[in-house]
Amino acid sequence: MFNNKLFSNTTVSFNSYRMILRSDSYEQRTNGKIPYVYQYNSDYRSGIRDWSYRTDFDYTPLPTHHIKFGMEYLYHTFRPETTTSKIKEEESGVVAQDTLYHGASNSYLHGHEASVYAEDNFDIGNRLSVNAGVRASLFHTQGKSYFSVQPRLSARYRFDRGFAVKASFSQMAQYVHLLSSTPLAMPTDLWVPITRNVRPMYSTQYSIGGYYGGLPGWEFSVEGYYKGMRNVLEYQDGVSFFGSSINWEEKVEMGKGRSMGIEFMVQRTVGRTTGWLAYTLSKSDRQFQNGTINGGERFPYKYDRRHSINLCVNHKFSERIDIGASWVFNSGGTATIPEQQTVIITPSGELGQASYISHRNNYRLPASHRLNLGVNFNKKTKHGMRTWNISLYNAYNAMNPTLIYTKRGTESSLYYPDSNGNYVLGLINRRL
Repeated sequence: MFNNKLFSNTTVSFNSYRMILRSDSYEQRTNGKIPYVYQYNSDYRSGIRDWSYRTDFDYTPLPTHHIKFGMEYLYHTFRPETTTSKIKEEESGVVAQDTLYHGASNSYLHGHEASVYAEDNFDIGNRLSVNAGVRASLFHTQGKSYFSVQPRLSARYRFDRGFAVKASFSQMAQYVHLLSSTPLAMPTDLWVPITRNVRPMYSTQYSIGGYYGGLPGWEFSVEGYYKGMRNVLEYQDGVSFFGSSINWEEKVEMGKGRSMGIEFMVQRTVGRTTGWLAYTLSKSDRQFQNGTINGGERFPYKYDRRHSINLCVNHKFSERIDIGASWVFNSGGTATIPEQQTVIITPSGELGQASYISHRNNYRLPASHRLNLGVNFNKKTKHGMRTWNISLYNAYNAMNPTLIYTKRGTESSLYYPDSNGNYVLGLINRRL
């Protein structure tokens, strides 16, 4: 605390994330009187370590102005992926094989990130409130530096009778990309940094909304947004496979994306029973114009969920006991699955199978929903408030989909008899 108008908060922190996935198998059998032992061990690792220093200042020069400014430095260490495996074979007590394999080993990547920011919350008269700010950041890695200026502006204007409108604009830069090889959030999803070849992701977002609070105890709102993104990262077609991201820079493409939506919300804020109901209609897609992904056409992103409903109800019986319930509904996300399968003859003359996929994220998963319940037991003590919470997640055990498997529908024969009774190769087509 410097004085009654200025104070600061300084934070020094260390963060470490490590993911380790191990698999072990052991087989022992006897061939006649000869004992045989086979042992296989695999190890998959990924991680991020960050050291950071941050200082934030709060300054109130006038009652109508609240200024915040500060600076931050982060030192990143990324280890996107490393895999090792060990195979050991013994026969009659003699070791036939004892080998350690390094299947994939991405080297450490280091990054230095520094930023400064400033913003001002201020009022213009009794009706207009404005928040204006800017953030400047620098990211240095592999001998290359990226600099960005990220402005933001939001304003709220209050009309009579409880009506208000709010609009905002912001630009952001992100120096870490998410690489996912499955339609689900799995431990093998990789957080990779920008490099000399992979640029930062930039976004520009606009939003506008209307609000009404003229009915005592109730609030109503409608708000829409549009977000444009460039330099989003995706695996190329044909290389989105599980747990193999060695040389990941050679397997990705940068493109553009967009997200848009509108949300309607009604909320009760007073009384023993409070809560809200919100419905969101949204859309999110990606496009990679060089043609290496989905032929350059737009496709829905894996988190594209068109409809979302959130209902939350809280009831307070007394100062000691209150309960809550929330119901969540989301339409299904997307996944990429083969629709048909056929047999091909390779240039070497061998037979092989090939899957046909019409476009990226061609399958829409079923909707998911769940009910969560909770009760709080509160008690005031001489040191403050003590709360015991008992919660039940997915109360009615909704069987929400997480994985997609294909089933073979119709199938024609691979070989068929000709007029002489000899079996010859035919074409096979499986509808999945």
